[in-house]
Amino acid sequence: MDRRHFVKSFCALTALPNISFAGAPLLSGQLLYQPTFPDSIMNADLTPSSGTMDVISGTLPQDISGHVFMAEGIPLEKNHFTPNGRGALTRFDFNPDGVGYLRKMINTPSAIMQEQVSGLLDRFSLLGGTIYFSTTMGFMNYCNTAPNYMGNNRFALSYEGGPPFEFDGETLELVTQVGNMDEWQSSLPPALDWLTSGKWLFPQIRTTGHPHFDLETGECFTINYGGNMGESGTRNGFIRIIRWDQHGPFESWQVFNRQGENAYISATSHSLGVTRDHILIFQTAAFVENGRILGIRSVEPQRHRTPVWIIRKADLMPGADNVLADYIELDFDTSDIVCNYDDSNGEITLYGQYMGAMDKSEPQMHLDRLHFGGWVDKPISGYPTAPVDIGGLVRARIRVHRFSAEEIKEDFSVVRDLRCWDMNDPAYRGHFQFPDTFEHIYWAAIGYRPEHLPSRVANAYKDYPHRVFSNGSLPEMSQPSALLHFDCNAMAITDAYEFPSDCVMRTPQFMNRPGSTAQDDGYLFTAVVRKDPTNGRGNGKEIWIFDAGNLSQGPVCILSNPNLNFATTNHALWVESIGPRPVGVYRSDLAEFLTGKMSKHSREVQQILEEYILPKFS
Repeated sequence: MDRRHFVKSFCALTALPNISFAGAPLLSGQLLYQPTFPDSIMNADLTPSSGTMDVISGTLPQDISGHVFMAEGIPLEKNHFTPNGRGALTRFDFNPDGVGYLRKMINTPSAIMQEQVSGLLDRFSLLGGTIYFSTTMGFMNYCNTAPNYMGNNRFALSYEGGPPFEFDGETLELVTQVGNMDEWQSSLPPALDWLTSGKWLFPQIRTTGHPHFDLETGECFTINYGGNMGESGTRNGFIRIIRWDQHGPFESWQVFNRQGENAYISATSHSLGVTRDHILIFQTAAFVENGRILGIRSVEPQRHRTPVWIIRKADLMPGADNVLADYIELDFDTSDIVCNYDDSNGEITLYGQYMGAMDKSEPQMHLDRLHFGGWVDKPISGYPTAPVDIGGLVRARIRVHRFSAEEIKEDFSVVRDLRCWDMNDPAYRGHFQFPDTFEHIYWAAIGYRPEHLPSRVANAYKDYPHRVFSNGSLPEMSQPSALLHFDCNAMAITDAYEFPSDCVMRTPQFMNRPGSTAQDDGYLFTAVVRKDPTNGRGNGKEIWIFDAGNLSQGPVCILSNPNLNFATTNHALWVESIGPRPVGVYRSDLAEFLTGKMSKHSREVQQILEEYILPKFS
């Protein structure tokens, strides 16, 4: 992939209508932007709430229906990285007569322990803004990344730093951890794992943010990885592919390449690709520096590549310990990536966001020096840093042979557009269930705010490949959030809506229109936080509904309730209906595991387990 390819696609798209660039020169050292960021996105209630959503603009469509589950992260102190914050889950219930909501905290055992424990030796401390850690108990699992539908009225919440949990779709209460503790392998390097002395209640478990629950086969595929720290100690690194029938124990295989070398992940694995015959494990662009837990703020830029391990489902042999995978590297960096379920003739088609000079794992830290002057204020510390360039959308294709795999380089395509600032969260019909062939995908472009760009991040990415804007030409005025309609056949953004400047939009979710099967016929749910509430009503925490076939007309309906107070939202899920979770279908041994560790802990920890945690998970 050469620079001409990138710049050509960018220049062609800037000629499209409704695209503007609000950059302006810097004059006399003064910023020309007027900050419009809604600081309230950093604050949310830590208590349950419920009620009816008010229509504060437009009209609720008569044919809208179903239920949307929305996960969020709430920062608890300065520098706490907001997407990784304290978890909450909200369900919105749509019908022609109105919309109700129910919001509850995601009370994992570690989150409950954090709220209750007070002992100096047991308390959780925030490491480098990224994760909470207790020297006597282990690591926090907020389980706040994505809600997933498992089929048969079963739902799960996923998280990259801990095992998933099943939850009850009606009550939103957690029911059970997915997997017995001995089915998960500690992700710490062996030397560090040895120091835990076997007493930790909450071991570090690394997995993907998007396990795949295949409604066609009833299987769940996920991964467990670790053993190394970045590119250090990689000989101890491992990736285990896990297959689960949703009822019994896991099947798992350690992944090796064809040279017999152990597969490992040096960054994260946010997304997992599953086709009819293959599983794709991606190393995604969210790398946390080893020194961050020590408070070192230096930034190592993400690499302009996406490593992929490709596994044939037919090679997952029952009773075997290992499986061979073909390894390739795609020449772009991404985090949210999806694939056609149809992989006929061994050809796999992928769609993802092109991240470019953007660091999804980097929070703004209090008193960070900003690229355009000034410092990060305490109330905003922890919010993700601004991108250092525009992003885009990519299509890549892979051909899998019997004993090898290769990228079909001539089929690679990238679209870059002046609205593509901070690309996130694909939304599509059947979210988390890949269609045979993608035709339409909707994407969130979170936007760009110059007051959110620390100098240390801008400097780290100054020489990143394929930059459209240099550090010297970055706009000094905010670029708004945008909702983009991507036509996969045309490889073009065919429709879009740019939000008012005081909005941050996240978490788009496709909602099926009753009786329709088209991928662009339905509604788009989005979570919006405003500095100035719509029509002066509510608290600025709003749900905007769009017609998927006509984004540019703006929202058809805006909903709010002054008692619904959410923070930075992550992924969402739409389902047509919900019902009681089946009785007795599955429960892991989490309570037994915790009970077995109790005697090694302080009396306060034991009391918290007995009173607040074990009754919920026994």
